[in-house]
Amino acid sequence: MKEIGPDIIGKHVKNVYQIDEDKFIISYKSDTNKQLFIEVPHRMHLTQYNYEKPKFPPPFCVSLKKHLKDRKIIDFYQVDHLDRIVVMDLLDAAGQGLKLVLEFYSKGNLVLLKPDDTVLIAKRYFRMKNEQILPNKPYAFPEQNFIDIFEINSEDFRNGFLDDEMLVLKFIAGKYNINTLYVEELLARAGIDGSTPSKELSEEQIASMFNEVARFKDELMENRYTPQIVSRDDKFLQLDSVEPFNLVKFQGLFSKKFDTFNHAVDEYFSRDLIKEGPKKNDEKKKSTKSERILNSQIEQVDNLKMLASEHEEIGNLLYQQFAPLTKLLETVLAARKQGMSWEDIVSRIDIGKEKGLEEALLFESADPSKPFINVKISEKIIPLDIRYSLTENVNKYYYDKSKKAKRKIPGAKETIERFKKIVDEEKEKEIKKKSEQTQKFKRRKREWFEKFRWFYSSDGYLVIGGRDATSNETIVAKYMKPSDVFFHSDKPGAPVVIIRNDRETPSNEIPMQTILEAASFGIGYSSSWKLAVNAADIYSVSPEQVSKTPPTGEFLPKGSFIIRGERQYYKNMKLEICIGMKFIRGLLNNDSLNGMLDLDALILSKNIDASENERDLMTVYPAIFGGPITAIKDIADSYVVLKPSRDGENAGVIASEIKKMFSTRIDEKYKDIIAPVDIEEIQAWIPTGKSLIQRPAPDSKSS
Repeated sequence: MKEIGPDIIGKHVKNVYQIDEDKFIISYKSDTNKQLFIEVPHRMHLTQYNYEKPKFPPPFCVSLKKHLKDRKIIDFYQVDHLDRIVVMDLLDAAGQGLKLVLEFYSKGNLVLLKPDDTVLIAKRYFRMKNEQILPNKPYAFPEQNFIDIFEINSEDFRNGFLDDEMLVLKFIAGKYNINTLYVEELLARAGIDGSTPSKELSEEQIASMFNEVARFKDELMENRYTPQIVSRDDKFLQLDSVEPFNLVKFQGLFSKKFDTFNHAVDEYFSRDLIKEGPKKNDEKKKSTKSERILNSQIEQVDNLKMLASEHEEIGNLLYQQFAPLTKLLETVLAARKQGMSWEDIVSRIDIGKEKGLEEALLFESADPSKPFINVKISEKIIPLDIRYSLTENVNKYYYDKSKKAKRKIPGAKETIERFKKIVDEEKEKEIKKKSEQTQKFKRRKREWFEKFRWFYSSDGYLVIGGRDATSNETIVAKYMKPSDVFFHSDKPGAPVVIIRNDRETPSNEIPMQTILEAASFGIGYSSSWKLAVNAADIYSVSPEQVSKTPPTGEFLPKGSFIIRGERQYYKNMKLEICIGMKFIRGLLNNDSLNGMLDLDALILSKNIDASENERDLMTVYPAIFGGPITAIKDIADSYVVLKPSRDGENAGVIASEIKKMFSTRIDEKYKDIIAPVDIEEIQAWIPTGKSLIQRPAPDSKSS
C-alpha cells in the first residue's frame, strides 16, 4: 500500500478492464507505464505488463468503467482495523465523490459506494446475518473479529497463552489473523517449535516471541524491506515464493532481489506472461489429466472437511437443546400416532409458542410428505426424523456422516500428495521445454510527450496536441515556448496543438509542410470529426497571443484560452488521420521512428541465458502513433487511414480491426522478440466519433 498510494493518488482513471471472473485492471493517466492489478480476494499490486483484455467486457465491468472513468483518485488507504479492506476515494469534475471498496477476504468483492455510503454497484451481492451487500442499502465495514498483534501489550500477549491447549502455531494464526507462513517465521526467529501446546510455553519463550513481534513491526514501519523472489534453482525456472523480507524458511534457496515489493510480486505472477485472461473453460481444457485429478482431490478434501465440520456442529447444537427437542419429538410422534393432522399439530405448537414453551419455540416447520419436522437453532434450520429419538437422529443423520467424511480424508490426502509430485514433475518438464519459447513483455517505457497526442513532422519537428481540457492547459502552461506555433479551432472541443520549435530559429522559418501537417493534425482530432464533415477550418497564432486571463467580469472555461491579435486561418483542411505502427527498440523518438531494425539479426543474437535487463533490451515493440498521412506513411512499417463517417464504426470496433491488421504484419518467426500489439494504444489514437478505415495504397509498406 505504501508503494501503490504515491503512484496513483492524484491521477485520473483512464480505463477499467475485467480480465476474468476475479481479475481487474485499473489504468490511470500517468507518465509511468504501470497499471493497478486487482485479483480478489488474493492480491493487488502495480503491474507493468500487458494483459489480454476480453473483447466483450462483463456487465459489471461496463458499469464500473462508466462510473470510474476520468475520475480523480484523491486517496487510497487500508481501513484502520481491517487490513484486508482497501478504499479508493474518487472525485469527478463537479466534485461528486465515490468510494471503491476492495474486499480481500472470504470470496472477495468490489463495491462502489455513493456519497452517502450506500451501495451503487457491487461485483457480488448477498445477505447474511451480520453483513449484507445490496443495491441502495448502506454499506458497513465488518466488525473486527481478531486482535491486532501489533497493538497488544506484553501482559495481554503473555496471558493469552495461559491454559490454552491449542498448538502455538494454530493459536497465534487464529487469534491474531496472521498467515501461517509469517507465524512460522515468528516462531523460527524466537526458536520455538510450532507444535508446542500454548500452555507449555515458558515465560522466556513468550517474551522472545513478543520481542520478535516488535522487530516485525519496526521493519514494517521503517520500510526495511528486502523484496525478493525465491527459487530452488539458480535459473529461476520454477518459483517458490515472493516475500517482502528474508525468511528463515527459505534460507538456502536462491533469491532475486527487487527495488520494490510491487515489482517483485508483478514479476512473480507475470513471469511467463504473453497473454492473460483466458476463459475458465479454456483453462480446464489446457490442464493436464494429472492436474484435473489433483484439483478434483483437493476439492474433495475441502468438501469432506466442510461436510464433517458441518454435521458435527449440527450434532453439537442439537445436544445443547437435548431436553426440549426430546419433548418436541415425543409430542409430535404421539400426536401423529393418534391420527392428528399436521395442520392441527402445527396449530397446537403455535399455541405453545404464545405461552413461551421452550420446545415450541424451537419448532420452525413440518414437511407433510415426510416424517420430518424442521427446528431452528442459532439461525440454522435442522431437519429431525420424528420416528427416532434425538440421540438416534444425531447419530444417524449427523455424527455418523461426520465420522464417515473424516475417514475418507486421509486416503484423499495421500492421493493429493502423490499427484502433487506428478504435477510438479510435469510442470518442470514443461517449463524447461518452453523456456526458449516463452517470452514476457513489459509495457514499453514512454517518453514525456506520449501523454499527449503527437507526431514528428516530415521536417523532423515534434508536434503535440491535447487529449482533453486538462492536457490542453498543461501544454500551454508547461511546454509552450515563445518560438513555438500554437494551433486551435473556433469550435468547442478542439485540441490545443503546438509545433515544438527547438531549433532556436524564428517561428516564421518553420517549413510550410510542417505548418500544414500540424493544422491537419489539429482539425483531425477536433469535434468536426464527430459531425462527419469532410473539411473544416483551423487557425494558428504565436504563443504571446495566447492568454488565460479573460476580460473583466467574464468566465473562462477549463481548456479554453483568450486569443489576442490577428490569426492565420487554414481553410477547408481535409479531415483524415493516419495511424501507423513502427517496430522500435528502446525509447521512441525521431531517430527510432526513422530507423530500420534488422529483426533477423536480433533473432540470431538471442541468448536464452541472458539476464532480465539484457532480454528487455532485446525486446522489439510495435509502437503506435498517428497524424497526417504525409508525416506517417513513409516511416511506419504498417499504416491505415481513417475518415469520419456517419455510417462508420465506433472506436472499439475500429481499434479491434486495426489490431488484427497490424498483428498480421508480425511474422511468426519474430513472435519471441516482438511484443503483442496493444489495442489500448490504438484506441488512444482514434478520433471521437464514427470512422471508416481506408485501406493503404497498394504501393505502401503495409500492402
